[in-house]
Amino acid sequence: MLLAWARDASGAKVDVRTLDAGTRRSRAPFFCLGCGELLVARLGPIRARHFAHRPGSACPLTAPESALHLDAKERLLALCREAFAGTRRVTVLARCPACRGAAPRDLAAEGDEAVAEGAVGPLRADVLVRARNRPVLALEVRVTHALDPEKEAALAAAGIPFVEIDAREEWLREEGGGASVAPARSGGFPTCAACTAARRADLERAKGGEAAEIAELEAYRSRGLLVRASASREGLAAVARRFRCPECGRRDLVRGSAMLRHACPGASARPVAWKGFDGETVSLGWWR
Repeated sequence: MLLAWARDASGAKVDVRTLDAGTRRSRAPFFCLGCGELLVARLGPIRARHFAHRPGSACPLTAPESALHLDAKERLLALCREAFAGTRRVTVLARCPACRGAAPRDLAAEGDEAVAEGAVGPLRADVLVRARNRPVLALEVRVTHALDPEKEAALAAAGIPFVEIDAREEWLREEGGGASVAPARSGGFPTCAACTAARRADLERAKGGEAAEIAELEAYRSRGLLVRASASREGLAAVARRFRCPECGRRDLVRGSAMLRHACPGASARPVAWKGFDGETVSLGWWR
């Protein structure tokens, strides 16, 4: 593993992959982020581009594991800067703690700044995302050891979710101008929308009647099974004003406290629209 990051003559961090012959001259000299020693930018065509210490250096970053850890941490910091500046969409592919399904999160929506070695109680996160100076997300880098139980417990006690990338594996996917961070592990995140809806549906079913009917519909909607359902902020009254049954042509509705149904002559009433768990009005597509 070769060192990819350094500081230039102005003190700014630089990724060696962004350099060419001209910028190498204009931004030199380069210094190690760890020890401050002078580095040489190697931009040859055979080996991967990297910064190299002088022979005989005792810097810990000359060890492959240390260099790999620093490169991953600096890449995470750069992704955070791009996300918060709005120059790139960065998605963190966290997992739901209940179903273990994918629960992607937009990094820009999580916070507004990121710091290296951010303090969480007596411990420090490799990269700590903050929102209005409040810690909201820890980004951890695994090289030889996974996140230790003490740090994981401290994050849980502080209510800070975490994602842990394995720097030895492919953890960053870049395509279409965006980037996705695929962690080896994640924890502390809320359950996904489908699991949250399913848990509430279980509680609502026990009430019976209209509540149970809405719960069943919401359970299906949260799993994407109501493909012709649409949600909006309009109220049930607005839906009622537009309704006309395409089969019998009638406009009459059975109105509940949070649901509209229609019954064609001689048939059972069927749902038209209801107030969803998220507060939106959900309309089925069979009548539109």
